[in-house]
Amino acid sequence: MTEVFLSTLQKVGMLLIFIAVGYLLRQRKLLPEDSSKVLSKLSTMIFCPAYNIKNLSQNVTMETIGQKLPLVLYGAVCVAAVIGLAFLLAKLLGRNDLEKRSLIYAFSIPNYGYFGYPIIEGVFGSEMLANVMIFAIPLMIATNTFGYMLFAKGSKLSVKQVFKSPTVMSVFIGLALGLSGIKLPGFVMDVLSGAGGCMSPVAMLLAGFVLGAYPLGKLMKGFRPYMISGIRLLGIPALFCAVLFLVGLRQAYLLMPLLIFSMPLGLNLVVFPESLGEDATENAKLCFVSYILAAFILPVTFAALTWLANLA
Repeated sequence: MTEVFLSTLQKVGMLLIFIAVGYLLRQRKLLPEDSSKVLSKLSTMIFCPAYNIKNLSQNVTMETIGQKLPLVLYGAVCVAAVIGLAFLLAKLLGRNDLEKRSLIYAFSIPNYGYFGYPIIEGVFGSEMLANVMIFAIPLMIATNTFGYMLFAKGSKLSVKQVFKSPTVMSVFIGLALGLSGIKLPGFVMDVLSGAGGCMSPVAMLLAGFVLGAYPLGKLMKGFRPYMISGIRLLGIPALFCAVLFLVGLRQAYLLMPLLIFSMPLGLNLVVFPESLGEDATENAKLCFVSYILAAFILPVTFAALTWLANLA
């Protein structure tokens, strides 16, 4: 448990440093105001796809797919459950239409990719990460459809909306490569590894840069961001943990949903409303506070989950 605690603390601390650097770059006006567009495109079109392809092509094979395929169904059930819970919580806590939609997103879609994947890989290894990535396929699809439609009212669900995302496409490319047994040349894997290693630092710089549009004092002000972040980081994982533990799930099946749903809020909570002309100030406060609290909560959560997952 101590090793998991310290490893998680180190990984979370590193990501928070990149967020702080991004914030200072925006506050000090050391980069152009539209730099977030460049950082976003680099993350979503190059670095994240490279990360996905490398991991899945190496860890998903015809020999292991029989064990991993049920994870997609398991992930779909967990996503449906968390979305249902999010609607209930948003109805209870939301004060207006935009806030209710924002809370549904906040409670159902955490930052499981850019923030979560490198921490999970660093603490639990690449094989566990591959399991988590397959488990998260339904959540990834929900993020690119349901998540966007929460703010783009009137939009219709379409298959094209799902598959036009480079992140989604890269998951299926990685799976196809792994299942086909095609081995990419060593230099190609080196390129994917190098690009994938840039994913989280650039994404966290982006997070800090976006949050840098708001004064620090304003981001830290108010009780609600701390309450909602506490529900996101502690309340929802605790509820899931109790249910999954009581039905007898242990090992990876207990860990996977909790590793994802214990992550802080995703930056899309700010980006989506801003892109549609909505005021995202309150959502920026939620994201900022959730990242700060994650530094204290995630190491303890991961250590406790490791102990629970290994109980007979």
